[in-house]
Formats: sequence, structure tokens, C-alpha cells
Amino acid sequence: MAKLKKKTIIFGSSGDIGKKIKQILNKDKILEINSKNLDLGNLELVENFRTNFIPDNIIFVSAKNNPKDFLSLNDKEIQEIFNINFISFIKILRKLLKKIIKAKKKCKIIIITSLYSKFGRSQRALYSISKHALLGLTRNIAVELGPKGITVNAISPGYVNTKMTRKNLTLKQISFLKSKTPLKRIISPRDIALTVKTLLDNETKSITGQEIIIDGGISINGSFGL
Repeated sequence: MAKLKKKTIIFGSSGDIGKKIKQILNKDKILEINSKNLDLGNLELVENFRTNFIPDNIIFVSAKNNPKDFLSLNDKEIQEIFNINFISFIKILRKLLKKIIKAKKKCKIIIITSLYSKFGRSQRALYSISKHALLGLTRNIAVELGPKGITVNAISPGYVNTKMTRKNLTLKQISFLKSKTPLKRIISPRDIALTVKTLLDNETKSITGQEIIIDGGISINGSFGL
């Protein structure tokens, strides 16, 4: 008898990290949610989102990081980033969890946060606050959902070799960060994807409510910001 494919939802599947996760999980039946099919910045569209897809795994990668001084932010920018990075996810997650629990399925939820959920830096207020919120969500719903066989974990990457990083940092800044990292490199999307795969493995049963940091060691070296 053929083994049934796992059903996985990936939020943010069109970004560098999301693409690599999708590639690593290529044997799964995947539902992609990204800017091409659902604008997470638009709460009206999110409220109207419907799916009959009942996943075994939920992976949230979506994020917007638009560096800007806190006092220069306007209400529209604040709302958009919080919608994309946090609010839309919890709205859809609640809908999915009701279906999962009704179907008496077990599920694994992985949320990609950031070292900005632990540290602060100039011009990163909204991004950092939203990542703090995701980490709080991880810990709290892990407690609530554990008795139902649902695990929830966060992966907090440091600086990742993505288009977003290359857009927001100069080559000189990236070189400086490498020099402060014990492994002397910034991490790759594949590093994150492989950790996701490990957490989703059927034999990984007892990890929940945890934050797994993947940063090449920069945070233990007494350095994070520029």
C-alpha cells in the first residue's frame, strides 16, 4: 500500500527560505500561501480565506522587513507589517486548527522567527516587535495544544543569505557580520530548511514550545547588531 503523502501548508513559500523548505519537503502535498495568491497585508482578503486542506504540518515563513526610524513610521506601514508578519497568520491559524482538532489529527507547527525576537536594533522596531509576538505565540499555544497532540516550535535564524538580507545590508556590513560569527559565514536557507525537516520527522515527538536558534554562533559571541 502506497504511503500517504503528508499535507503541508507553507506561508511565504515564494521567498528564499520558503522555496528551500518547499524543495526539502518535495515529497509532501503542499499548499502554498504567498503574495501571489493571498495578500497577508489585506485583512479583508484574509478574513475571506477558505480552504478544505487539513494539514499535517503548518510552516510560517512570511515576513516583511522595511528598515525605518520608529518616529518616521506612519499608521499604514505599521498596520501592514503587523498584518503580514503576525496578525493574518493567527487569523488563518485559528481556522486551520479548528478543522485539525475536529478531524482529530495531530499536527506540527513551525514558525520562523528571528534573532530580532531577542535583540533590538535601530530601524527594526516593527520587524522585531512582530517576531517577539510570534515567539510568544509559539510558547503559549504549545501549552494549549500539546494535549491534542499538536507541537509548536520556532526557528530563529540570524543573518541569512537571502535577497532581503542583501537588500537591507551592504557588502561591507555582511563582511563585518561574517567576521563576528564563529563559523565565519552567514547562514543559508538550506540550514533552516534542514532543521524544519528534522522537526517534522515522525520520530521527533517530544520537542514543543522551543526556540531553535540558527545563527552560526554570532549571538553567543557577544555580537549581533552592526
